[in-house]
Amino acid sequence: YRAGFKHVAHGPMPVDLIREDGEQAVKRGLAWLFEDASWPLERGTTPGHPNLAFNLTIFSQLLGTPLEPELKGHVLMLEDVGEYMYRIDRYFYHVTSNANVRACAGIRLGRCSAVPKNDPDFELTEEDVARFWCERAGIPYLGRADIGHDSDNKVVPFG
Repeated sequence: YRAGFKHVAHGPMPVDLIREDGEQAVKRGLAWLFEDASWPLERGTTPGHPNLAFNLTIFSQLLGTPLEPELKGHVLMLEDVGEYMYRIDRYFYHVTSNANVRACAGIRLGRCSAVPKNDPDFELTEEDVARFWCERAGIPYLGRADIGHDSDNKVVPFG
């Protein structure tokens, strides 16, 4: 995206074929990529703001590296899979502490799926965590996004 590639997006991948209803997910991705179709896109994008979407764990590891994307004015969508809630909490603390992230137009939360049970119970949902850290950092929390590691994952073109 930063290097000027046209078709950078968060969306379905070929590995989704092994998921239940995964064929439909892959068809969505291909329709956007090869037909420039708009129906596969995440519908909750914010008019006037470019969008970026990432896996929360991966995104947190990009911060502070040469691969950290420019976020000023962007709506940032984050999702995750297979992470304990205490880790999701830690990642949100790390992400929202970053000055570049604080310059974004807002954060939307995708699905956090296959969250292992915490012992003891963490007591907060992923949305509670996202709202808390966004509010504390002064970042607008813009609600949920229809993205995640599942067959319902929608396409979010970068930019």
